[in-house]
Amino acid sequence: MDTTTSPLPSAAGNLAGEDETLKPILRTGIVPTRALSGGRMHLPGATTLAPQRHDTTETVIAVISGHVAVLSGNAMQPFHPRAGDMIYIPPTLPYAVVNLSNNASVLALVFRTDPGFDTDVHRIPELDHTARDQIPDLRRTHHKALLTRRSSRAHHT
Repeated sequence: MDTTTSPLPSAAGNLAGEDETLKPILRTGIVPTRALSGGRMHLPGATTLAPQRHDTTETVIAVISGHVAVLSGNAMQPFHPRAGDMIYIPPTLPYAVVNLSNNASVLALVFRTDPGFDTDVHRIPELDHTARDQIPDLRRTHHKALLTRRSSRAHHT
């Protein structure tokens, strides 16, 4: 099996009990890239990509489907991109990606200026607590918004 189709755990690791996968699609050894790589990120329901940073790598995340929050900076400030949005993450900026749904997956494409895809990933375990503290409220707010939208649609029919 080649690495273009085999899921690999992120070198960044996971928060406890979580199992996101990154599938490198473009990377050194697969294509003759000098400064670009890309892959697919799959976050099952209720999972979080652990806080991390890249020393020299720029990252772009293109959300394909699902409900996600990107936490960034040392305070892990939330940003709520939607499917179809692209998020730019500059070098050295700490970030984490949270699947807001308990059941549905998040699917995204990840592009980096790291030709090896995961060679410039550095976990930031000291931010795990800051990220974890926000996740329950982020998910509650998301679920409440979904229920409000659904009940509002039901009243219109």
